[in-house]
Amino acid sequence: MPADLGYINARVKGMRSRLLSPGQLEEMLNVPDIEGMMQVLMNTPYARDLEEALSRYTGIRAIDEALSRNFFQTTRTILGFADGRPKRWIQTILLRWDLANIRSILRGKHSGRPPEEILGTLLPAGELSEVTLKDLAEQPDVRAMAGVLGLWEHPLAAPLLEGAEEYARTGDLLSLELRLDRAYAAHVLRVASGKGHNEQVLRMVLQLEIDLTNVKTALKAQRVNEPPEEKRRYFIPGGQVVTEDLFLDLADPHREAQGRRALRLRGFPEFPPSSDLLEVEKALDRFFSREISSLYLGDPLGIDVVIGYLAMKYNEIVNLRLIARSKLLGLSRERVRREMVLV
Repeated sequence: MPADLGYINARVKGMRSRLLSPGQLEEMLNVPDIEGMMQVLMNTPYARDLEEALSRYTGIRAIDEALSRNFFQTTRTILGFADGRPKRWIQTILLRWDLANIRSILRGKHSGRPPEEILGTLLPAGELSEVTLKDLAEQPDVRAMAGVLGLWEHPLAAPLLEGAEEYARTGDLLSLELRLDRAYAAHVLRVASGKGHNEQVLRMVLQLEIDLTNVKTALKAQRVNEPPEEKRRYFIPGGQVVTEDLFLDLADPHREAQGRRALRLRGFPEFPPSSDLLEVEKALDRFFSREISSLYLGDPLGIDVVIGYLAMKYNEIVNLRLIARSKLLGLSRERVRREMVLV
């Protein structure tokens, strides 16, 4: 298989035309119900996946299945263009979705949600297929989940197993998630340890992820009943903007305003009040999506194009899921437009 990034990027740019236009998203936004949305999807590149999904499911479950299948097939197609180091880089990019899926399963289990409900929040993209994710979601505990990952020799299996006993004893989900975040960061840094342009881009993306994770974690840590200095253990080193001291400022409700000022001076985006952590996460995730999508216009011979395209594709999936759920919840079009990210 060809391994040259120029060739890979040319193929990926050819896939750009399969992304939906703002007009198509607006058309789906304007239809009154799920059935109308599915009719519009039947006139898009999602048609084949939706037809397959409708043979097994109905309504929003069919849409979720179609979107999930389409995204996974997109990642497999891109991987099929590559071998050697470019393939390794792409696999490393896709690992962030494995991390997100494992985190979603852990959160679902922690809150007592049934496996079938958890599965609706997942989006296979990396090494973990729909079948493997279903197996993970059906496991009785974290140790069993780690065992399934171990069978696949997944890079996050060991840290999950290491954190299983502590989680079983304390129920501290935040510490378990941060253990996975640190393992993910270490893995990416091992792959991107060179001095070339592509390794630098991978490290830049990771550093932005670490900064955003540290901000989210610091605001969560405000609610942890520990002395300020004890919260230092939640910090993940390696970002560009959020230092350990700045993290501790954000983790202290009395010094949060000071921390926010420091972030603004360093070019960090504004985000909602810490009283609404869900809105904070959404805002920072939207910022990350825009920043990474812009890499599509980067070096045409570098990994930039693949990273940017995958971010654009993922953002499209998120927008479609948002539109689908707005039909069920009766959300206004104006509210949905505010939450959508058009890149």
